[in-house]
Amino acid sequence: MLWITFAPIARDVAAIYTGGDTDKIDLLALVFMLLYIPVSFPASWCIDKFGLKKGTGIGVVMVGIFGFLRAFSPDFTWLLIFQVGCAIGQPFVLNSFTKVAANWFSEKEAAIANGLATVSMLLGLIIAMFSTGPIVSYYKAMGNDKTGIDVILLIFGIYSLVAMFLYLILVKDKPAIPANAHGDEVKLNMTRGLKALFRNRDFIYLLLIFFIGLGAFNAITAKVDVIFNRPLSIMSDVTTGLMGGLIIAGGVFGAGILAALSDKYRKRKLFIVLILILAIPLTLMLAYTFNYILLCFVCFFFGFFLVAALPIGLTYATEKTHPVPEATSNGMLMLAGQISGIVFVLGFNMLALAALFAVGLLLSLKLREIED
Repeated sequence: MLWITFAPIARDVAAIYTGGDTDKIDLLALVFMLLYIPVSFPASWCIDKFGLKKGTGIGVVMVGIFGFLRAFSPDFTWLLIFQVGCAIGQPFVLNSFTKVAANWFSEKEAAIANGLATVSMLLGLIIAMFSTGPIVSYYKAMGNDKTGIDVILLIFGIYSLVAMFLYLILVKDKPAIPANAHGDEVKLNMTRGLKALFRNRDFIYLLLIFFIGLGAFNAITAKVDVIFNRPLSIMSDVTTGLMGGLIIAGGVFGAGILAALSDKYRKRKLFIVLILILAIPLTLMLAYTFNYILLCFVCFFFGFFLVAALPIGLTYATEKTHPVPEATSNGMLMLAGQISGIVFVLGFNMLALAALFAVGLLLSLKLREIED
């Protein structure tokens, strides 16, 4: 929610904070991907070393405090500083998905656990995509352009602070009785774990697929204001948030449904290949569809299939690389997507992304299915 706050309203925020320079506003989202690179390894190390509660808690506290402070930014510089604080906390949260699954769920529930974690992240994106545009438009109609942005930052800030306190009070590290056969196992340390990852051919192929898929998703989500700034049948302000929200809404359903099916049939490669096959035409339709109703469906199904690859891929990685610590493999895959997301945002081109999905499809065919 904090990451993508400004993407649907980039031009309005730029008019208030940067004199109309939307490139600076793009930096507010891009900084999350930039800082993921140096922070990801320390975050994974903290989660592996200190456990889920304390390791992830470092990031939760940073996100809560700095997310709240954004509401009191007097200018763009302070807004960027507080956004940086949120971005530093992000890897501690995102790199914990597989740790939560490993600590609290059985092997037969791993993908759906990661799917639900992904869904929780997507719900934040939906809130930002659907709510920011209408709030800003409402206050603009009243002649108060900046008030709408202030209201958004305050609401999101209060939520961040409340979520932080709920985490600190309610979250526990792991159950008294291990949830699965590997619950009490001693894992490899990070150094040995990283060496093991890069000796694993399936992980390397998966890493390249994440570089393409997660990077494309990050770039498309960050650039929704550009992608949908074309002639359609309703106002541009509403279109941007609606289309972005439909992508994320589709992801909520896809991450839950396809991850559950992946657990039921104990298949990972099959679903990854299917998703990449569909990603190619859906990306092209996302860029070149001008029919409003059809574009709504394209956005929903783009999110439905593409986002589902995240929990399925994370689960595949932990299964293929055991006993590498879950946060280590999780962190490497998420890091790959952040690095490519930066590249794809800076050189944004939807046709190129479709071509890269075709490369990802070829790589996915080389993956080996998990064994029961």
